[in-house]
Amino acid sequence: MSYQAGDGIFAHSRPEVSGLRGFCLLICKINFMDYRQKNPLKCCLLPTCLCLVIFFLIACTKEPATKPPAIEFGREHTCQVCGMIIVDFPGAKGQIHYKKGKYDTFCSTLDMFLFYLQPDRPKDIAAIYVNDMGKADMEQPSGHWIDAVEAFYVYGGDIMGPMGEAIVPFSGLAEAEAHIKQHGGSIVKFNDVTMDMLRPL
Repeated sequence: MSYQAGDGIFAHSRPEVSGLRGFCLLICKINFMDYRQKNPLKCCLLPTCLCLVIFFLIACTKEPATKPPAIEFGREHTCQVCGMIIVDFPGAKGQIHYKKGKYDTFCSTLDMFLFYLQPDRPKDIAAIYVNDMGKADMEQPSGHWIDAVEAFYVYGGDIMGPMGEAIVPFSGLAEAEAHIKQHGGSIVKFNDVTMDMLRPL
């Protein structure tokens, strides 16, 4: 059986591919055309091997998934734990977003941790946000959402939230330390918070 230029897996038209994937495709095409001229009886397995290599390279260069953005709360948002209307109460709020677009909202960081630390919590969490209380107003916090996992929390001070002792989040260590000088408490990180630390009313 003879092979003509343009035969095989590279004969079909396809959209132009640039970058790393385009370069790999070009090298594979050149090597394939040269190999099949020298080894016409062995080249039947080569297209399959090349496809596997190309698939692996494409899979390894996929862009990371984008985190869903934080939402702003209105009167339609209620706490997933206590059911209260979130904007009616002071203190830092929380929200947990999931990979398929759904989310849960919380009137306080205490309720957010009560929910998150349950063993049966949803496993497809895509993002968790809390208010940065170094910038948001304590009485009516709005906006200034930060990654809850990266935040610094002040625990054990004299600030009370709607559902008990507040766990106050900050984006920066300096802001958390300044808060402690006025209100007491100690600094913890997200993964330091345990169920034993939570004291709801």
